[in-house]
Amino acid sequence: MDEKQFMMASSESWREEELPSLSERIISMNSWRPFYLMLRNYMKKLLGENFIDERNRRIKDDPVNYVKFLMEDAKIRAFVIDEGFGKKEQEIPVKYRLLFRIESIINENLFSLPFEKAVEVFEETLRSKIKEENYAGFKSIIAYRTGLKIICDENLARKDFLDEEREWFGRKAKGFRDYLFCKTMEIAKELNVPFQVHTGAGDRDIKLELSRPSYLTDLVRKYEGKIVLVHAGFPFHRESAWMSYLFPSVYLDVSQIFPFATTAGRDVLREVLQIAPANKVMYGSDAFEIPEIAWVSAKLFRKYIISIIEEMENEEIIDEKDSLTIIKMIAEGNAAKIYGV
Repeated sequence: MDEKQFMMASSESWREEELPSLSERIISMNSWRPFYLMLRNYMKKLLGENFIDERNRRIKDDPVNYVKFLMEDAKIRAFVIDEGFGKKEQEIPVKYRLLFRIESIINENLFSLPFEKAVEVFEETLRSKIKEENYAGFKSIIAYRTGLKIICDENLARKDFLDEEREWFGRKAKGFRDYLFCKTMEIAKELNVPFQVHTGAGDRDIKLELSRPSYLTDLVRKYEGKIVLVHAGFPFHRESAWMSYLFPSVYLDVSQIFPFATTAGRDVLREVLQIAPANKVMYGSDAFEIPEIAWVSAKLFRKYIISIIEEMENEEIIDEKDSLTIIKMIAEGNAAKIYGV
């Protein structure tokens, strides 16, 4: 892997081959992303100026040991992994648990069944993932599909189930997708597992205008399960923080903000902690494709959480004992409790 390939592997934007006419712009904008500049700088400090050559050498010699080296340097002890991008390609040298992405089975196979049977298969699959395959919980990216303005209506679900309208991801079927989202909430509560929901910004396919966490307010108001608002709904993170403050069911993580928003991560985390209960906030990275994303994210988070907690202590909001407790909770304790890692 050369540096350009490494750079693009860390990007959520279009790839050159997807928009050949804009390839020069794609490469240029990705090379000047604050996140990539930071990643390159951290890599040089870790492996030297010729970090790509050293990285390639270590991966060729022992790829698992290289990942282990990164995880130990970043003090990462466990992962919670959304399996939505496919199976892992190599051994992960730390503990991990998987989340089942519900959209992975909302496909043509499901639409080929009668409505009642489709719902039955969906429910049976979800229960099996927890009871038989030991998944930690569920994940939905409905914000990428039809948005978070969700209506739990069986009649509308039946109607839209038969609708042939299509988008890039397949059948639109908004009412049906909404209904299965609500079914997932029920099953997650029944099985006492968390339900992660993508909120806020994402990659190039996100429907940002439909991804505000506050659209879920009526669904979570009296919900007795655990909903995790992924990415804290950034740039709508104040909504997520306030919802976690109001509703017992709502938790949030700061993945994607760390590391892709770089210095903004400090500001977002500070704003979240102005209102959100500390036992409902979790660290996350949203890492993909290359292990260095998880590595640099953890290092950046540790740097900023310490500085923010020190500020809160200096302002006499918390004392030294609270400081240590809050850092540990957000860094690992809350996630360990919710996901069982």
